[in-house]
Amino acid sequence: MIHTIRTWWQYLLGKRGELAHMDHKDAYMAKVVMDIHRKRTGKTLVQVPLAQLEPIHRIDRESALRSARERADALRAHRDALLATRLLDSQALQAIIPSVSQIKVVRDGDRWLAFEGNGRLYAMREVFSVDDGMQVEVEEYLFADPRSLQRRLRRVRKLNRLE
Repeated sequence: MIHTIRTWWQYLLGKRGELAHMDHKDAYMAKVVMDIHRKRTGKTLVQVPLAQLEPIHRIDRESALRSARERADALRAHRDALLATRLLDSQALQAIIPSVSQIKVVRDGDRWLAFEGNGRLYAMREVFSVDDGMQVEVEEYLFADPRSLQRRLRRVRKLNRLE
């Protein structure tokens, strides 16, 4: 219990530098993420190709960039072993680039939009190419009708100049 509280506290402290830079697109993204949690009917762990995982926002703030670089360095140190299995499962991710949560996604056609874990995703993309064929274990959120949330996630991507 204490370890969990300490982990969340460290996570929140790491995000405090980003608060001053928040704007309307961050507020909209927060609302969409809250709705994803509120409207989900379930969630499941799935393995998806790294090439089909898409971030919903850019990593462009100094603290996030620094964290992504550190994660990329950690992944590079294990690159050969990871390429042997072509899998970044939950256990490997937590051991190499730990976080308080899984990478969380919503499926949108033949891609998965990551609404949690974008920094880890950027680090993975820096270390592994499409040709490496890496699979990533993610937590997919399920919905009775995902169309509205998919549309809103695409809007978040547009606001962040990703679409």
